[in-house]
Amino acid sequence: MLSITINKHNAEQRLDRFLRKTFPAASLSLLFAIIRKKKVRVNGAVAKAAQMLCENDLLQIYENLPQTQKKDSFEQRITNVGENLSFVLQNSDFAVLNKPCGLASQSGSGISEEESLAGMLAIWAQEEGLDFKPALVHRLDKETSGLIIAALSGFALREFGSMLRERKVKKEYLALVKGNMPQKSGKISMPLPGDEKISESVWKVEKSFKECDLVRVGLETGRKHQIRIHFVQIGHPLLGDSKYGDFAFNRKFKKDFGLSRLFLHSAYLEFNWQGKKVKLQKTLPEELKGVLNALGFNGMDEA
Repeated sequence: MLSITINKHNAEQRLDRFLRKTFPAASLSLLFAIIRKKKVRVNGAVAKAAQMLCENDLLQIYENLPQTQKKDSFEQRITNVGENLSFVLQNSDFAVLNKPCGLASQSGSGISEEESLAGMLAIWAQEEGLDFKPALVHRLDKETSGLIIAALSGFALREFGSMLRERKVKKEYLALVKGNMPQKSGKISMPLPGDEKISESVWKVEKSFKECDLVRVGLETGRKHQIRIHFVQIGHPLLGDSKYGDFAFNRKFKKDFGLSRLFLHSAYLEFNWQGKKVKLQKTLPEELKGVLNALGFNGMDEA
């Protein structure tokens, strides 16, 4: 029998979710089977998958579950991982990091744990002696750089989840799009393919060039690939976008101006935390500044 006392970080979540996070090597069918067969108890009572866990609950599991994967080789490959993470802000509840282009937010689809930001944060947390596994509260595409928030406590994870649902986290991105926008600012309000819900992106032109515009984009909803798809829908795909973009134009632009990645950067975050307003800004990485310089514009040092 395995006994686990629920701490403050793991409280206020469903039992089935806790089991999935605690035993990632166990299949979902196995986890639901042991619940169904009454092999999981909370404070001595037979547990249900949807019941909410509370701090100091005693969880008892009458089954030998496969443990999480050994981290020895992981830790051997990534030592002093904190040196490889770019922290913009950190406190006891959350951290804001500057994610580089090419680093996946999460593992999956051929990306191992040690190749993801979430995995690197997990190792950093172990090195720092934290009793909570950091959790990203939103995601950035692998090809997108910039600011991203990670919860360092269960309280922060729940708070940020609520703030994001209520649209209380302001996020702005810088993107370079093909062609010139029809006006200086506007709003894209339309569903993404396969989704009936309306997605909304607001934009403002920061600088116009002969063949493209640099735009600042704010998200009023936050759906997967929203910015990339929205600008394709209005005929102005992001430059360097290998999934949705204009491939011929991307090749030409790479040859002429040296753009070898998606030009999309999470540049600004704003939210209230514990009664204080937090405003964070991160300048474009050097490879994107270099593209703007090649276009003849070097005024983005503070963007």
